[in-house]
Order: sequence, then C-alpha cells, then structure tokens
Amino acid sequence: MSQHLNVVFIMTDQQRADSIGPDRHPCADYPNMERLRSESVSFDRFFTAASPCVPSRHTFLTGRQPWQLGVNGNGKFSKEGDATWMQALREYGYRCVSVGKTHMIHAGSFHIQIPPGESFGDRADWNHFEPAPTREPEPYFFDIHMTRRACAAIERLNDSKPFAMFIGFHAPHEPYVMPEAYLDYCKLEDVPLPAYRSADEYETKSEAYRKRVDLFRKMHGDITDGMVRKGIAGHHCALKMVDDCLGQLMETLRKQNLLERTLIVYTSDHGELLGEHGLFNKAATSYESEIRIPFMIRFPDGYKAGERVDALASSLDFAPTLFDVLGVSPDLSLPGHSLMPSIAQGKPVREYVTLFGLGGAMGIRTEDRKLWYHPHFKDGELYHLAEDPAELRNLYDDRDAADARRALFELMLHARMMDDLRDSAPTRRDHLLREEIRASCEPQVH
Repeated sequence: MSQHLNVVFIMTDQQRADSIGPDRHPCADYPNMERLRSESVSFDRFFTAASPCVPSRHTFLTGRQPWQLGVNGNGKFSKEGDATWMQALREYGYRCVSVGKTHMIHAGSFHIQIPPGESFGDRADWNHFEPAPTREPEPYFFDIHMTRRACAAIERLNDSKPFAMFIGFHAPHEPYVMPEAYLDYCKLEDVPLPAYRSADEYETKSEAYRKRVDLFRKMHGDITDGMVRKGIAGHHCALKMVDDCLGQLMETLRKQNLLERTLIVYTSDHGELLGEHGLFNKAATSYESEIRIPFMIRFPDGYKAGERVDALASSLDFAPTLFDVLGVSPDLSLPGHSLMPSIAQGKPVREYVTLFGLGGAMGIRTEDRKLWYHPHFKDGELYHLAEDPAELRNLYDDRDAADARRALFELMLHARMMDDLRDSAPTRRDHLLREEIRASCEPQVH
C-alpha cells in the first residue's frame, strides 16, 4: 500500500461486535454497516485492550497500554508527549483532523468540536431505561451535526495531499435520547431477553461485579425484564441513527471520488452488556460483550473484501497495522503487532490479548480461557470459554482450576513485562542520543 492513501477512522461509543455480521443480534439490521463489512476485511475476535472509554481511546490512538500512559479510568486525559498515529502521520505530510467525540484524545490533529446543545437534555449517563426524543432540532443533534461537519471537512480536504480523519460518534452510548424518528426503529415486542445471565451470579462472581450490581440497584432499583427490553431497544435505535450517518459519510466519499484512495476503518471503543449478567454499560469485569468490538478495514482496491479473520487481535495492534499498510516507519516503540499477516494469510500474530479495567484491574484472554483480577478487592474471575461461553461459572476459587489460574497469572505477568519491554525499545532518536553521549566521553556508555 501507499503512504499517500487517505485515512478515515470511524469510532462509535459502546457498540458490541454482534451488531454487525452474520451472527448479529436479532435487533440489529444496519444496511450501511453491512455494506461496509462486505467491502472490508473484518475481525471476528477483535478486543479492546481497555474497557473504560478514555483508556481505550488512548490505546487506539497511541498504540500503547493504558498503564504505560498512566491512564486508569475516565478522569485522566492526554498529556503532552503522548504521541498518536495522527501526530506521526503529520511528519509524512498528512493533514490530520478529528471531529466529534474524542474524549479530548486528539493530539496531532485539528479538532472540530461539536456543541451538544440540548441533544441529550438533562438526561444523565447510565440512563439506559428511558429512551426519549431529543429537545435539539434534528439537524443539530450531536451525531447528525458531527456527520455533516465531517462530510464538509472531507470535501475541503479533497485535493492532491493526503489527509487523516478521526470521526467520533457518541451513539450508541446512553442516555438513549435521539431524534424522535429513530425511537420506533426497534419495538419492545421484538426484543429477546439475554440468554447470558443467571440468578446466582451475585453470589458466585467477584466483589467488583457485586459493587457494580449494587450501583445499578441504587440508581434504578431492581432491573425488570421490561427495563432490560427498553435498554436493548434504545441501544439498537441509536445504532440505526449511526447507520444512517455512516451512509452519509460513505456517500460523501463516493461523490468526492475518494473511495479509491482512502483507507476506511470502522470500530468502537468498547462493547455493552445489554442486560447480560444482569447489567448494562461496561467495565463491570471483562465479559465478552464488554470487550469484543467490531473492527473492519476497507482497502481502496477491494483487497480481502468480505473476508473474515478469526485470529485474536487487540486495539494495541491498530497503530502498527496502520503504519504497515501506509508503508511508514515512525520513530516509535510500540507493544502491539501489525495485523497484516492475519489479514493476508490468516496467521495469528498473538496467542493472547491483555485486558485493562477500572481501578487498575487487569485480565488476559487466550484462545479458550480468561482470567480477570482486581487489585483493590484481591479477587477476580476465571472462565473456561470453550466449556462456558456464557461466562456463568466463575472458576476463580475452584480448587480444580487452581493450576489453570496459576498459569494464567504467570502469562499475564509475562504479557505485561513483554509489552513494557517492547514499549521501551530504543528509538532512532535514542540511538542518536547515545552516540552524542559517547562523543562527550561520558564514562561507561557502551
């Protein structure tokens, strides 16, 4: 591929992997997402390295682990020196623009901010159960306004010089407030209840899980089946709006004759429980619906269009993959891996993915097992995914699983140490600095 390709990176907020593709949720029917998938290579097992919003976006944009950046949750944002792939591409002549929801992580780009106005009224986050019409006129509702501004910027940037654009949607993140036309997209009578939940989970899961359940009960009382259906419906109604906006973005690229010279990436920062395990939102622990996200790359020449990759992949791998596709070599040390071997030949580039959560929690997922540990509570959750894909049987304190737990803790320590080692590898700048120090006759510099 050529470094002169444009890059359009589209990120939704809180979209599950099963909203797109042949195994999609019964409420999911999004023609523009499905068309993009048919034109892209898509990953069936792509995981966010961090389930909270801000750490996830840090990882996607910097290619580094949240702990390497000192970002544990949503209260800490970019610092000077946190190099992003947009910052790196500027060194290769790219004009870099971000528009919409970035959580202030847009170093290296010019940020087009979108005023939320009355888009969400006075509805607070975590309001999953009261879908409502917005008070904002539809053209200025946040995601619709953002799409229009992004399309206008694409038109202005369409010349002989390359550009890179980060497009950030708020939807389908709660509160489920949106233009009234979308509220009827998913009807309650068509919403199935989640299968992955059990009445005894409160007693068998981790302390962090129980704290999250207690928080939801405090805010909403007992979550009834009717509330669950409303939450699932509201989520999919908001995604219908995203699908229409995606169609507008793709039509703009098509009309501007940019599809043949633009790399398009579609993903989300993390998933959504949608009533599974009796919860909504994310970052409860690291259940599959929280951490497995859509990820697809549309190559301009139709390369691998419609093909699916089953290899494990992480959001850590996006930046190395992008640089590999564009044929650029920024002076950065990154812990992730290019996914091009997986795309080109189906070869796995990793045997596990690491997972990072609120409060410094960490987990690791292999092909068939998952361990998650919370340092504050000194406990966690362990699952044999091949035998228990619903993650209902927590084996963390099971004596028969003690050897598996020990092996996964050792692997998690190894993974963290290896990522730190790869992150700290000397760059070209470091080698030049070393030569300068040697030339100054500094002792014991070899």
